[in-house]
Amino acid sequence: MLASKTHFSILAVGAAVAGLAISVVGNAQANMINNGDFSGNASSYTTFPGYSIAPDPSAPTDWVVSTPANEGVNGLDTGFYANATNGGSPFAPASTTGVNDFAFLQGAGNISQTVATTAGQAYTLTYAGAARAGETADVLEMVLTDTTDSTPIVTQLPAISDAAFNVFTLNFTAPSASTNVQFLNEAPATGPNAGETVDVSNVTMSAVPEPSTLGLVTLCGLTLLLIGRKRQARS
Repeated sequence: MLASKTHFSILAVGAAVAGLAISVVGNAQANMINNGDFSGNASSYTTFPGYSIAPDPSAPTDWVVSTPANEGVNGLDTGFYANATNGGSPFAPASTTGVNDFAFLQGAGNISQTVATTAGQAYTLTYAGAARAGETADVLEMVLTDTTDSTPIVTQLPAISDAAFNVFTLNFTAPSASTNVQFLNEAPATGPNAGETVDVSNVTMSAVPEPSTLGLVTLCGLTLLLIGRKRQARS
């Protein structure tokens, strides 16, 4: 009986430690971007085609727009969806599979959000990007900036498509306690490609778990497995 209780106690402690480790990993992987799917105030965009100018909101919730006339929100949750063209989403790629709502950027349009980070911590940024259907020369740019001294951390020019949203991933290390995430339309102001549209959605950013934390989870799992095997062997 004593041996059985001892095994039970070890199992309980191991489970508790494993649960704590998994919780730490889960918290580290939590999305740090607010309204990354642009659904936050999508229903407030009621005027076709969804530009961020009156009577629609001046910007998507939790995002900053620098030139309001050149950005907006489209998608399933907007108030004009039923009357829209191009599969219900103006300015969208031919297929919007995997995306309900998205921000669109025209001309010199850009959107940004500042996130609290930890200096020296590794992070993973993911987002879905696309070009407007029928436009093959669109250029989307993503820039991460250290807001403490306005120094660019990294710039990415993803290979977007006008056929569908593609998912892009970027790993980086934050140099300070504040990082700005910005998406820009790099289409020229004049010429045949002026006014073309790029789209962004499903933006996520999460801290990469430290190797020691992952090791703890693995160790706890192996310990619980070993205890379970010993109990089976003695029963």
